[in-house]
Amino acid sequence: MAHFTYRSQYINFAEHLQNAWNPNMYYLEAPNRWSVEDWKKYFTMSKAFGFTNFEFWISPTLFDRPALTGKSPLHENFKKEMNEIIRVGHEVGITLLGGMCANCVSPDWYFACPKDKEDKKLIFDLWNHWVEAFPELDSFYIGSGDPGGCNRNGCNHETFVDLAIEITNEVLLKHNPDMKPFVGTWGTPFSGWGEDLKYIEGWDGTWSMLTDPKYATPETPAHIWNGKRERAKKAFEYLISKLSQFPKGTTVVINTGMDPDTNFTMGGSAKKYAREIAKTNPITTWDYSLAEGELIAYPHYRLPRMSTKMREWAAAAPYKGGMNYTMTPKLSLMTQYVAGQIMQDTDINPDIAAADFFEKVFGPEMRGLGELMEAFEVVHGWGYHPRNLWSKEMLRETYEEIIDMLEAADPRKCTLPIFPDAETYRQDLLWFAKEFLKMAQDNCDRAQVRKEFWEKSQKIYDYIPMSCDPRAHLAADNFSKILEKEVSWCDPIG
Repeated sequence: MAHFTYRSQYINFAEHLQNAWNPNMYYLEAPNRWSVEDWKKYFTMSKAFGFTNFEFWISPTLFDRPALTGKSPLHENFKKEMNEIIRVGHEVGITLLGGMCANCVSPDWYFACPKDKEDKKLIFDLWNHWVEAFPELDSFYIGSGDPGGCNRNGCNHETFVDLAIEITNEVLLKHNPDMKPFVGTWGTPFSGWGEDLKYIEGWDGTWSMLTDPKYATPETPAHIWNGKRERAKKAFEYLISKLSQFPKGTTVVINTGMDPDTNFTMGGSAKKYAREIAKTNPITTWDYSLAEGELIAYPHYRLPRMSTKMREWAAAAPYKGGMNYTMTPKLSLMTQYVAGQIMQDTDINPDIAAADFFEKVFGPEMRGLGELMEAFEVVHGWGYHPRNLWSKEMLRETYEEIIDMLEAADPRKCTLPIFPDAETYRQDLLWFAKEFLKMAQDNCDRAQVRKEFWEKSQKIYDYIPMSCDPRAHLAADNFSKILEKEVSWCDPIG
């Protein structure tokens, strides 16, 4: 058994990941706003599930020039609201960590270059602004990128490490001499820096140019995640050589593997580097897709892989813990509960933990919902590593059973501090079970399913501008295609 002392819950509420179950932190006139009391209920739930920390991203939309004027309603409201959230988190007994990409600026995602004088001044002006804005925040996480990074003017992984050292010593410690910063190695490692970023002749630092299809090649169709093992070795060796220049107690965030799913492709394994760094610094993981990926909101069941990876952390190096990511905090309640339990005891059986969760929410007769929820984990995408493959016939039978159980479930039996509440959770699961049952039929009206998903999940985009990473319509399109084809026993990717 391993018991992690640092158990972080991360909500990514960036504007490109909005849905009905994610808090809208930016747009005052749009749906899905959370009150301070809502946040208190959420923190109360998180603590009951076993989490010790809450993590949030100060996205590039906020990390932008208008913040410096003190006159932008978006930035000023976020500052005010987030300080209230920090206060109630502390009341509940949760610490808070604010994450920022080191150099990604504005809603258009401009990758500011630390070797350009004006860009570097902007980077430091913005870091100073946001660190000063949250005087009660427990710590800051310096993220390498995705989005973010640079390969202009000779920038590479060393540039990021040097920049992180400057930010910690010249910004974080200036505002709070006792702060223990977090520095991320996210990527292969250090996503977006040097060889990890696609090289484009004359690149102007903009996301739009970086993702322009005319610059794609068969060798590097993706703009990022292109670093190889040789680069990873050089990058980690450089970081290790510079660790003494970070403030004492700086936490280094290292995944066990260096690809988007923390497997051993691309940059390979980071385990030996984690063991070396742990000799001098506390380490945690940032295993992003364990609980869910990005794009489509639905009830996940990635518990077996989550359990396996957490045991892997414990065996690989003296990790003090890690984080559980979600973009559906009002929907992924079972996953959050099980993640919190396993972080406290890696020997816990995730299937039994899922059954325990439903007993605590709907009573002992509903324990069987735990194993049935796996029927939702049939959606191909980031982090999809199914334990089982299903025939459509078996799925139809299972969705019907889920519907019958949920219709009979009594939310008044709930003994956990569920947010928003057990009845809302029951109704949401019921809606998804009925939609998945439709999509498991051979004559499904896919256009109607898309319309229904948009109304249920993505309708906020009828009120707010689309992000420069326009995922909302893609999410609706892809949801409507779930179970469009029968999965073959010999084709787990579908």
